[in-house]
Amino acid sequence: MNKIIGLLLFTFTLISCKTSEVEIFVENGLLIENAQIISPDDQTISPDSFIVVDGDSILYVGKDEPNLKGSFATIDAAGKYIIPGLIDSHVHVTGTDALSDDEELDNPEIVKNFKEQLPKSYLYFGYTTLIDLGTAKPERLTDFQKAVIGPDLYYAGGGAVIGNGYGLSNWNDDIPNFIYQENEDYPIPEKYLKENHTPKAVAQRIASSGAIVLKTYYEPGFDPTQPRFPTPSKTLMANLKMEAHKNNLVLAVHGNSLEAHDFLGNAQVDVIAHGLWNWGNHRLDSTGVIPEAIKDVLDTEIKNKVGYMPTLQVINGLRELTDSNYLNDPELEHVLPNELIAYYKANSNTMYANVFGNAPKNIISNNFNRISNQGKVSMKYMNDHGGHLLFGTDTPSSPTFGNPPGYNGYLEMLEMENAGIPLGNILAMATIENAKAFNLEKLYGTVEEGKKANLLILNKNPLQDIMAYNDIEQVIINGKSLNRKNLSAKNVDE
Repeated sequence: MNKIIGLLLFTFTLISCKTSEVEIFVENGLLIENAQIISPDDQTISPDSFIVVDGDSILYVGKDEPNLKGSFATIDAAGKYIIPGLIDSHVHVTGTDALSDDEELDNPEIVKNFKEQLPKSYLYFGYTTLIDLGTAKPERLTDFQKAVIGPDLYYAGGGAVIGNGYGLSNWNDDIPNFIYQENEDYPIPEKYLKENHTPKAVAQRIASSGAIVLKTYYEPGFDPTQPRFPTPSKTLMANLKMEAHKNNLVLAVHGNSLEAHDFLGNAQVDVIAHGLWNWGNHRLDSTGVIPEAIKDVLDTEIKNKVGYMPTLQVINGLRELTDSNYLNDPELEHVLPNELIAYYKANSNTMYANVFGNAPKNIISNNFNRISNQGKVSMKYMNDHGGHLLFGTDTPSSPTFGNPPGYNGYLEMLEMENAGIPLGNILAMATIENAKAFNLEKLYGTVEEGKKANLLILNKNPLQDIMAYNDIEQVIINGKSLNRKNLSAKNVDE
């Protein structure tokens, strides 16, 4: 009897630890063994798996131990969880958070240290792919792309703003891709040729820059006492979408108000780059019930499969200007140089006044809490009714120190969980759903053969604990394995 049991155990061992008969040759390889691989598609876990990387690509994923030849390092991932690197599809990497142009000129050393740390800060929180949605001139991305270690970066090739609209209230040459829309109140200056500022011309120019996104704006303004900004017509938006798709560009549109979401949902744009938190004349009351007018707009976006970025941290980041303790958060020391944190502390009151004037901080904080809650309710409704949720943070969204790179994404995830979004959905949004929405699914979003070797090794299961995204063992970017602690700004300062 004992011999039979022993034979069965031996047979089981051979089956479960089978070595592949196919040899895999690697020149600059990495073998990850004993991996628990999580699929963002269906939230399943494949235990006791092997991953083979060569260069920046995944060559093999499977249960059978690979017969590996050549030069490679080995990582034993026993007890760890492997997920694809995270994607933040709405960032801005060309400035120094919260500093004006003049402040940057006055503080060159702070700016230099921030720019050197910036790519590492995103990697520290697991963001291995970024999409910059707000760069007027793509050449400004050069400093970020020159980093020896940093996330893969894609971009929108210069905002396609509406002539004399939001982002272009005064005609200037810094916005080369503006769209001219016939408007007798805002005639195009004679120095510009109309034919260079049609949807067709702008889409072609943006595509030729290497961009993957055409970003435009539906923003009537923020102050009802001031004149409205010009906004795109239905015809113009339809033409922009058509020309974007002809040039293999995703059409992403800024908009956060009820008016904007109503327009953009019916226009069936690809992605709305902000959540619906500005409810116009409607308010979220103590019952937490979402008004029918808000439901109607969200239902249209759901029906038309419009991508929806909640970007909750836009509101929360502004609210942090009212919080005297925010800059004491120890997590900031991992993503910001010490001298920048010190600068923020010394100038926090001035930064608040620059945005909110003399308004009492408690009133501003309460207002932004309400607006943030409206954004959460809208997001939860989209999630519960089959909406196409995407992960983007708009880091940094405005002149505030409340949107720190990398950490802002983690805070966005915490807000999502707090609002009741399932952890599996959060993982999917930040990986495969973003990859699909921006036509990057052949490279990113899942742990599969042929995709980029951008991976995270986590100490906790992100399907069970949101804290897993702040408990990263190693970040693998383009096949290179990095210890997380070496990405921290504290490591540089020490």
